[in-house]
Amino acid sequence: MFSTEQVITLFHKLRPDAINSINLIDGLRFEQCGAELNKIRAVIDSHNTKWSNERDEVLNEVYVLNRIVDLLGSYSTTWRNIAEAKFANSWGSLQGTLDHLRSVKKFSNGNCTRIVDFFENQLIELEKLYPYNVFFSMGAKVDWFECSLCGKDIDSLECEHVKGELYRGKLAYGIAKNIGYIDHVGVVKYPADKCCVVQYDDDGSQFQMVRYLSGLLTSRKLKPLSFHHLEFSKRMEKNPEFKKLPRNEICFCGSGKKFKKCCIDKKFVEFDHIDIMPREINANDIFIDTLG
Repeated sequence: MFSTEQVITLFHKLRPDAINSINLIDGLRFEQCGAELNKIRAVIDSHNTKWSNERDEVLNEVYVLNRIVDLLGSYSTTWRNIAEAKFANSWGSLQGTLDHLRSVKKFSNGNCTRIVDFFENQLIELEKLYPYNVFFSMGAKVDWFECSLCGKDIDSLECEHVKGELYRGKLAYGIAKNIGYIDHVGVVKYPADKCCVVQYDDDGSQFQMVRYLSGLLTSRKLKPLSFHHLEFSKRMEKNPEFKKLPRNEICFCGSGKKFKKCCIDKKFVEFDHIDIMPREINANDIFIDTLG
């Protein structure tokens, strides 16, 4: 739950609209969801203006509330991209959703556990369907980083702010100034930013599993909220390249060996198999612990 009376009251007011936006995503009604979230943002903005002189705790909780709305918006975009077979774009929007989720998790002080748990568990599983396992990282020469709040060098003693912390509902971060040459480009396995990846075509074989998920959505065999986890296994299937030959003929695979010494036992081969496992959830339950 939120801890300040003002934000608790505001969330009581907005909770039905937030639940409705989730249900709209579940029904693949993404345009309507966007309109609903814009209404929520307008209400939060009006209260934020009225509360400009409130204490830090109130303004910081309003920041969290805004990040929850951003999370829902990016979540909607992710499922829309998947449903519309825009798989490369869906990876970017998925990473944006995870970024908003990290902000909610960091600044809600453990008060939004139901929201965090649901989205974190689902989105981490969703990531596993994508073909990306290496990422690019770029370094560049930057003269200094300007503080987003005071305009001073955020790494200097003159700046009183700490990067990544909230001050009266505003996040302190560094803005790169006087960007020079690119220093290096590296290939990494565990990057801070997963958006810099090899670009694949949406109809490429690399998106085979995400494409299968897209088909489940558009055929209404699976709803976005119901996507829960993946189960990985091994299956024996017919080898599509197998050709039955006389035992002493040269093998079809091109090894130069006789069939009996090479692929005679490869009529069936082992394949990786992934099952998409659903679990029904009520949108009301996602927001239950945010009530005061």
